[in-house]
Amino acid sequence: MVRGLERYEAINRNKAVAKFQLAKRLEAERGDFETHEKYKKEFQKFLEEEGENVRILDNDPPEYSFLDLKIDLLMEMLKSCNFCERRCGVNRYEKLGYCKTGVESYYSSEFLHFGEEPELVPSHTIFFNRCTFSCVFCQNYDIVYDDDYKVDPKELAVMIDIRRRQGSRNVNFVGGNPDQHAHTILKILREVKSNIPVVWNSNMYHSWELGRIIEDVVDVWLGDFKYGNNECAKKYSNVKNYWEVVTRNFLEAKKTGELLIRHLVMPNHIECCTAKIVKWVSENLGRDVRFNLMFQYYPTFRAYEFEEISRRLSWEEMRRAKELAEKYLDNLV
Repeated sequence: MVRGLERYEAINRNKAVAKFQLAKRLEAERGDFETHEKYKKEFQKFLEEEGENVRILDNDPPEYSFLDLKIDLLMEMLKSCNFCERRCGVNRYEKLGYCKTGVESYYSSEFLHFGEEPELVPSHTIFFNRCTFSCVFCQNYDIVYDDDYKVDPKELAVMIDIRRRQGSRNVNFVGGNPDQHAHTILKILREVKSNIPVVWNSNMYHSWELGRIIEDVVDVWLGDFKYGNNECAKKYSNVKNYWEVVTRNFLEAKKTGELLIRHLVMPNHIECCTAKIVKWVSENLGRDVRFNLMFQYYPTFRAYEFEEISRRLSWEEMRRAKELAEKYLDNLV
């Protein structure tokens, strides 16, 4: 069993229930965010009491559930969008937000992915279009800057159930970024029949409001920890207050689900980013958190406009990054 992902493993052994399946079976009333917060307390008790009772999956969902309430709140939030901490306030029913996303969601591909972390493979990855970041080195720019296939929640739910029967160990919502599609993703999960862990694979720049809503359906947070300071984040991804936002969200993720962190090591950013990230993770999330130190960086998209990141990592940079990670962390992937 993988240390730190015990509940995830239990769901895959059918010894525990995925959180979204529990949220679908907690009866609720329509209401506002305050109503939602009241039901969160009931859900936590429900999770503690029924989280390992797989027989509850035989029960039909109520006419209106905690999951339905979450979807309704997200649909309302779209009128003045604050899904991410950009808080652009756009009415996404009328125009696109900074992320170039409206009400409809689009995805690029879905398939069984064998290139993820070992404990996730095979992972049913669904690559959503668009992103809340504008990374100059974006390795998925073809996904981020175009719309491909319009999402039909029922059709994708059927594919999740099919992929589960084909051996998927999770459904992995990625992109791009999943945050701006939260309303669509929860609609998809409402239709899913399988008891399957949900992996939220994101840049961790979501708003605290969105976090409060989605945390009750996320089993594993697969979070990118890109930068060790706000200056690098602003320069390369055009985001403000990066450090404050993502550290807050990682702390909350540790409380509400299981956690796997990815850090893409970048040239000339070992001391300013890698060193600060692994030290903070060790001191605030624990030495035993699952941590993937990634050396796959290569200059692409607009990276050649920035001389300091316009090359691959040197052997010395990789050695130094590994040395830092081993100094502070015990559970490297």
